[in-house]
Amino acid sequence: MKRTIGITLLEFVKLVKKREFLIGLGLVLVMGGGMVYGAYSFPDSFGVHNVIAFFGNFSSILIMFLAAKSLGEEFDLKTATFVFTSRSSRLQIATAKIVGVALASMLVGLCGGILNDIALVICKQPWTPVLLAGAIGKEILIYMVYGFAIGATAVMLTCFYNTTITPLIYLIILFWVMPGILQIAGQKIPALGKIMDYVLFCVSDQFLMYQDWSMKNIAVFIGTGIVFSMVGMAALQKKDL
Repeated sequence: MKRTIGITLLEFVKLVKKREFLIGLGLVLVMGGGMVYGAYSFPDSFGVHNVIAFFGNFSSILIMFLAAKSLGEEFDLKTATFVFTSRSSRLQIATAKIVGVALASMLVGLCGGILNDIALVICKQPWTPVLLAGAIGKEILIYMVYGFAIGATAVMLTCFYNTTITPLIYLIILFWVMPGILQIAGQKIPALGKIMDYVLFCVSDQFLMYQDWSMKNIAVFIGTGIVFSMVGMAALQKKDL
């Protein structure tokens, strides 16, 4: 356990020090700042609630990229054999990759919570210090759970494709394209619409952008993340490196 925690912290530091993360987070903050200005300038038509929704839309791409790169980079740089033949087991390394993405996502959520609080204050919405602190805590929790599920999905895909780009493409299709297609199909097939409420890809927008963190949605994210983690780790154990 101690070794796993140590590897996880190293993985987290490695992710947040990446130039891609820093540039990506900077761009997300700039776009989020634009949303704050929009909420301030057009309070009736835009509203504070859209700040966190648009921030979530922007930041989801950053988190997907980090998740795909976390393990995929080892194969791209031809360091996988060295990494997976070190003193740490494959399970420990895979766990560190997934949790590292979740921790990095928490940092993104912290930034989103701060932007949301700024929007509340400058738009003269009712607020208290406790409410502002609670809003930040909520964003951190939501992004942690989201990052865990995305990280688990990316690691599972990378264990089969041994690269960064293919899992990233799959993540974008699954979390951005597929929900819209399934929603259209669900309108014509009622039974499919009910199943979609328990499909990770279909509830991701509700969870991240619209802040619907009901127990059902949390359970879908955590449960699916655990299943994908187990599938990925099983594939990784059998992989010939």
